[in-house]
Amino acid sequence: MKKNAAFHKKSEKRSGSELEGILTAHFGATAEVENAAGETIRCHLRKNSEPVITGDRVWYTLEKEGTGIVIDHLPRTSLLARPESKNKMKLVAANVDKMLIVTAPPPILAEYLLDRYIITAEHLNLEPIIIFNKVDLLTDETRPEVASRLRVYEKIGYRVIFSSVHTNQGLDELETCIKGSTAVFVGPSGVGKSSLIASLIPTEVIRVGETSLNGLGKHTTTMTRLYHLSQGGNLIDSPGVREFGLGQMAKEDILQGFAEFRPFLRGCKFRNCSHLSELDCAVQRALENGDISASRFESFKEMMTGEQFHRR
Repeated sequence: MKKNAAFHKKSEKRSGSELEGILTAHFGATAEVENAAGETIRCHLRKNSEPVITGDRVWYTLEKEGTGIVIDHLPRTSLLARPESKNKMKLVAANVDKMLIVTAPPPILAEYLLDRYIITAEHLNLEPIIIFNKVDLLTDETRPEVASRLRVYEKIGYRVIFSSVHTNQGLDELETCIKGSTAVFVGPSGVGKSSLIASLIPTEVIRVGETSLNGLGKHTTTMTRLYHLSQGGNLIDSPGVREFGLGQMAKEDILQGFAEFRPFLRGCKFRNCSHLSELDCAVQRALENGDISASRFESFKEMMTGEQFHRR
């Protein structure tokens, strides 16, 4: 995960014949680039050049065959990436404003994974919005529990939208919150991201798979793609992510990602307080007073004592 300020790179020297477009899909050594007229050009990516990803504004040149070559990307306002292997990050999307974190009825609803996405959004100065999809699957017994668990995030100030493609609940609200911005859908497989996009953009052909027997779902998206909404705004769909590691993020960045902790961070007795077990810790007092939820503190504790820090 990289902060917005890191993207004011200098573009490579250009001949003046390059055209500007937006990269709307990326697959292997090729990509789709949309020009100013809304036309899609299949472009090749140059070997050994800086990686580009969906959402990038790019410079490209046209070839005689009608295809193109991506030369470089313009400065980014944000870049979302996730760990792919021990020391390698996989780019997910660029130039997004909002992160739509999609979850669904248990067992998919998991606060620890939800908190990882929120921390990443906070780190990138993106607005995190929680989408609880498939609300029609809730029962009279499970609905109060889910509402209570998500009310924790509403109290912090995060927006929560309850949606269902079968009843159309929340779809208008979701479209309104995307309007005028570029949002990225994130979340594990099986939460219905592709179904939501198919409902928001009925003119697009989007493959929607069936949920697997274990309830975790199947991957229905094989590439990250950008879609335009008729009411305005862009939506980026990314492959399902079951894990969202924070191994590239410093402890201080993770701490700052818990927005409700911030008012208490300067009230601790010790300047280097870890907020885990020290005496006279303002965060611990906030937890005891109910200003910080137990579930969020457990997420914080697990992240701060995780293996990624023991290896350093």
